[in-house]
Amino acid sequence: MQRMILKIKVFLKNSWISSLFIAMLLVLFAWFVSIGLAPYGKIQELHHLVDTDTVFIEKFDSVFYHPEMSKQLSEKGFREALLRLSDNDSIQLIVNLSDSSVCLSIKGVIIQQTKASQIYTDKLFAKMTGVQRYRLFSQPLQVNTVYASIVKEPVVVRQAPKDTMEAELNAWQPDTLIQNPAFVALSIEYGIHINLEQERNLTWYDKRKKVEFYTHLLFTKTKSSLKHFIGFKKQEYQPVITIKLPVDDLRAIYRALPYEPYVVFKL
Repeated sequence: MQRMILKIKVFLKNSWISSLFIAMLLVLFAWFVSIGLAPYGKIQELHHLVDTDTVFIEKFDSVFYHPEMSKQLSEKGFREALLRLSDNDSIQLIVNLSDSSVCLSIKGVIIQQTKASQIYTDKLFAKMTGVQRYRLFSQPLQVNTVYASIVKEPVVVRQAPKDTMEAELNAWQPDTLIQNPAFVALSIEYGIHINLEQERNLTWYDKRKKVEFYTHLLFTKTKSSLKHFIGFKKQEYQPVITIKLPVDDLRAIYRALPYEPYVVFKL
């Protein structure tokens, strides 16, 4: 131990190496500070979003500014978002955090509903005002990107048979028992992220897939953060909602959604 400390002292005595080391520490510290201030910047961004939307402010009933009306305002925004969602012809996603339900709907009709076993909500949502929540969630939000550990549409490429005999010899049926662990990440408008994951990870393979899934998300987030820091841009805070669902329901929900789905939220 003493030898190691002595080597470090000798290493730091070199002036240019010491200066470089200190500079790297300062840069690293500045990066961490910018990340730490990102949630505050996100709150200010939401304030600005509401304050600058003059059309929204003019139409908004001032009675809902009272804190006692927060629950009614949330319900009002949720109903309005569902009404707008019903205009869409494809299957869409409804996430109701108040009753822990995740639903699929088409033209306003619920075609599948499942209960989440656990929900983890970012603390940022608790700091939002009722007006900010209404401004964000009174309309369906578009999903920008999707990352998943499961195949959305399993495809097997096979050569067409020349005759009926060859078709009978090559008869094949997909093995529906082979299913990958289910983990899905949805990136939607306003930088909000929804992570859907299977509620149980019983096997070593399930646990490995979960680690790989979140490692990919962490790598993507770190790369984006470094890009903003190097470019002297404001860090983008991304509030995350993590929802645990039964694995079969999660697979069915993910595979039923179109490639550009919309999500309706109720906090």
